[in-house]
Amino acid sequence: MFDPMYQSMNQILEESGNILWLGDCTAAYDRSLLDGKGIKTVLTVASGLNVSYSEGGMVHKVYHILDIESSNIARLFPETSQQIAEGLKRGGVLVHCAAGVSRSASVVIAFIMKTRGWLFQEAFEFVRKRRSVVFPNYGFQRQLRNYEKDLKQSKVQVSLDTPIKQIQKFQQEGQKEKVEQLGNVEQKVKSVCNKTNFLTPQKQNQKQRQLYQSAKVNYAKQYQVIQNSTRASSSVKSNLVDPQFNFTNQGPMIISYQQQRKKAAEKMPEINKRNLYK
Repeated sequence: MFDPMYQSMNQILEESGNILWLGDCTAAYDRSLLDGKGIKTVLTVASGLNVSYSEGGMVHKVYHILDIESSNIARLFPETSQQIAEGLKRGGVLVHCAAGVSRSASVVIAFIMKTRGWLFQEAFEFVRKRRSVVFPNYGFQRQLRNYEKDLKQSKVQVSLDTPIKQIQKFQQEGQKEKVEQLGNVEQKVKSVCNKTNFLTPQKQNQKQRQLYQSAKVNYAKQYQVIQNSTRASSSVKSNLVDPQFNFTNQGPMIISYQQQRKKAAEKMPEINKRNLYK
């Protein structure tokens, strides 16, 4: 059934006065609509739509991909995110596929995850509130969740690299600016390094060697305790062994019991002895 609230494209977010739009192919075909919205960049995330702009003034990128779960849409995320970010500096951006539901929506969700640091579910709900028909296929959703993990990993790596990059940046600025400003920059770098508790690779290696040596010492101590315990246990066991042990799986208690039984039998009448040894 036709949805009267359906629109060919919807506004998703605004950055520096320029708007990111998500829509279908009919919006991409309507050049007058694009010009009226101030759209200067169009990303076509689909195959066989034959979208083109003969007139100048439009940056148009086409990413050929099918809307099936096995399609590798994650390979597009780095470039499409870069194109969207650059496009928003020039003007409005339209990202579209055939219906603006799955392929183009996945690209927009990935862009928001990367630029705003959001989880997949947060970005998905944000986009769907602005365009209700949005629903990437399940294969694309899995790839977006994996992309979420990749972004987390890269964020951890960036946090480790940041102090080095800050130092290099400050040094470059110090070469261009006055000596007094360079001194202030050096103080800022020291402050940043102290706050982040950054470890250089050399210090990391030194710390690992210290941990390794400490582990060796602890292991040696534990081994010595075990050896002492083993020797003490062996000594106790040797004191408990009866010298009359006959190595026939009969322990000292059995031998003592047999001796007592023999003595008791000698005191019995002959008939009771026979019954005892039956």
